[in-house]
Amino acid sequence: MAKSIKKIKQVEKEPEESWIATSSYLLTTKGGLIPVSTLKAEEAKEDKAKSKQLKEETIYLEQNDLIPHPFEAGSLLFLKDNCSYFDACVKQIAKDVMGQGFTIELREGLKDNNKEKERILNFIKNSGGDREETFEETLERALIDWSCIGWWGWEVSRATKGKNKGFVNGLWHVPAQTFYVHKDHDKYAQIRGNEKAWFKRFGVEDDIDLYTGKSISEEELEEEKADLDKKKIERANELIFYRNYYPQSDYYGAPNILPSVGSVMGLIGVRDFNLSFFDNYGVPAALIILKGRWDKASAKKICDFLDVEIKGSDNAHKTMAIHPSKDSEFIFEKLSAEVREGSFDRYQVTLRNEVLVVYKMPPYRIGIAEEGSLGGSTASESTRIYVSSVVTPLEKVVERLVTDKLFVEGLNVKNYTFNLNELDIRDLDSIAKRDRLYFEIGALTANQILKRQGKETYAEGDQYHVSSAFVPVGQEPAEKMNSVMVAALEELKAKVNAIAEGK
Repeated sequence: MAKSIKKIKQVEKEPEESWIATSSYLLTTKGGLIPVSTLKAEEAKEDKAKSKQLKEETIYLEQNDLIPHPFEAGSLLFLKDNCSYFDACVKQIAKDVMGQGFTIELREGLKDNNKEKERILNFIKNSGGDREETFEETLERALIDWSCIGWWGWEVSRATKGKNKGFVNGLWHVPAQTFYVHKDHDKYAQIRGNEKAWFKRFGVEDDIDLYTGKSISEEELEEEKADLDKKKIERANELIFYRNYYPQSDYYGAPNILPSVGSVMGLIGVRDFNLSFFDNYGVPAALIILKGRWDKASAKKICDFLDVEIKGSDNAHKTMAIHPSKDSEFIFEKLSAEVREGSFDRYQVTLRNEVLVVYKMPPYRIGIAEEGSLGGSTASESTRIYVSSVVTPLEKVVERLVTDKLFVEGLNVKNYTFNLNELDIRDLDSIAKRDRLYFEIGALTANQILKRQGKETYAEGDQYHVSSAFVPVGQEPAEKMNSVMVAALEELKAKVNAIAEGK
């Protein structure tokens, strides 16, 4: 205690109602009185045994200078698994980025290099190595981690012998919630239960041990191979790490959903509440009162009939018949219960919109049909915002990492780049209507329209056409029809004369 104790003095007070006759106090040097009971409580509190043990995982992180996650990543996975809107947004982003396919393109001004192209295609085909994981699946799973947790990791292996020694030969997804960043940013540790595995940052030259994360040399590896009794040493693979910038952490990112976690929990709460209502709502639908003389088993028989015999759609029209005696009475009293089918409708829509907003996800892309305030659709504009602010930036990140890290640094490929195909957000119906209009007024030819669609042209498709239904201003429709007919007859006459003359 901060206050020094001078002496203990017993203070007597006259007994009063609800007072204890005698109490003990401590008199401090500053003239204050402190009840001894308070001191005893503090002493007991201070003497209480406290365990200072740390969880095994926490101990390992501290001992190996690994930085803990800024939040519980596993909790975000739980929320994703229990909220359909959150889950749909996460998966849709990954599909929109990767689902359009990719191309390997030659850099401008360079010539084709068959050896480089062969290395790229061979790597993409066999990147799964000993695991059933395709190149596209690896990239897509990483994008799901980015949307759900805020960072991703790709494990990369290199060939240790043969003509491709030193080139990357394997690529796998590392679940984001399982690995931790070292304080020096140069290595990572994956922890799953009691198992640990280390990775070094992609491009770092010095090797580290797979099991301990400590630096190893070629000499140590050779000694380990020669001495079978020597503790096993194995070279760790590399890891390409990417994070969504998070101001509160220099080591990890954060998902877009983080500010709206409360909305996700609200949606889960609405679901659980409505499920609990249909499962076991606390207010009964009716109350049955038996008055007078009844057999002891009567109440149970009535309850069994209501609980078993008339439940379900097949029993919807069954009738319960009661025959009370003249000294007995059966009362069926219906209790007031609100209809709950539409509980939280507006609240649920508000929460759903908050989840969509953080991902800038157009509702229709996850199966929600909505109309604008004036009855029109907002899909076109919202899709442009979504593509420009979410899909395109992620495409650029994936293209840069694959090109710079895997192709250039990993395969020594300098002539080619990795490019994801863009998401097609065109309104094809609107484009078709516009092309038809331009064709009818002679602004576009059939071949020009076909070229824009990527289709083959035909010899007669370069002719411009104008609809005969159009009438010049000030000219009567009949006059227009007459002029059209005259022109057609003149054209027919010219063809007949040409045939007669043998032309």
